[in-house]
Amino acid sequence: MKDGRDYHTATVLGNGKVLAAGGFNGVTILNTAELYDPSTGSWTTTHNMNQARQGHTASLLADGSVLVTGGFGEQVFLDHAELYDPSTETWTTTGSMKARRDYHTATVLANGKVLVTGGFNSEIIVGTAELYDPSTETWITTGNMAEARDGHTASLLPNGKVLVIGGFSQHTFKNTAELYDSLTETWASTSNMKDTRDYHTATILTNGNVLVTGGSYGGITQNSTELYDSSTEIWITTGSMNNARQNHQAVLLKDGKVLVTGGSNGGRALHTAELYDPSTRTLTTVDKMNNIQDSHEISPLING
Repeated sequence: MKDGRDYHTATVLGNGKVLAAGGFNGVTILNTAELYDPSTGSWTTTHNMNQARQGHTASLLADGSVLVTGGFGEQVFLDHAELYDPSTETWTTTGSMKARRDYHTATVLANGKVLVTGGFNSEIIVGTAELYDPSTETWITTGNMAEARDGHTASLLPNGKVLVIGGFSQHTFKNTAELYDSLTETWASTSNMKDTRDYHTATILTNGNVLVTGGSYGGITQNSTELYDSSTEIWITTGSMNNARQNHQAVLLKDGKVLVTGGSNGGRALHTAELYDPSTRTLTTVDKMNNIQDSHEISPLING
């Protein structure tokens, strides 16, 4: 990349390029953005965001634009949101969120709206949720989660519901999970995870189940993994990772396996990677990355 960065976002665009935006370079919170072209293996700069930010979200909308929300920038937690247009490579400000937040989640629903949940707003960890409507570029509040949380994950299930799990709030690490129904705009509790965790990953498998890996609990980094069965709403313990890790990444590959990369363990950044095989429910180590990567991003390219 042109700029070193962590706590940024990376979004695969409709044209196959990857948009990297914002983050922190060790000195400054960034408003810069750049594009990776997998056909040439090169990075080019694109227009800067209107707002420098880290700990934000980026969501690919149905029209091909990218919605960036919240985060932390220039000594303030943000409610600011903006849109990136890949055809013009420009950013425009859109409606602001109802609440300031970072380390929240943003999930594109089947109806095209974007559900934002939780996060931190400088004073408290929040349990609020809100919806962005791309057709009007406005936000409306929706039902609150049962529990405030940040460092959690949100996954769109095949049935259209959103599974929110784990995180941290009120000095407590969470093993709780809840489901958002976009038809009724309400939340319902579902079964708890086997382990308490935040800064984990959650990946939808080809069979609709959710693989959760790693995370931390009370300063202890975990190597445990578990599966959420979306049809029965129960959790199943599955094979442990070979390395405990948090702030890592996991991505579903074309063959249905899941690649888990990097992160940190006890403050030490990792360059290890491993592969989850859903047919055996085991993880095996694969070649290490060339560089240590913590709080990084991983994007599946169109060439596989």
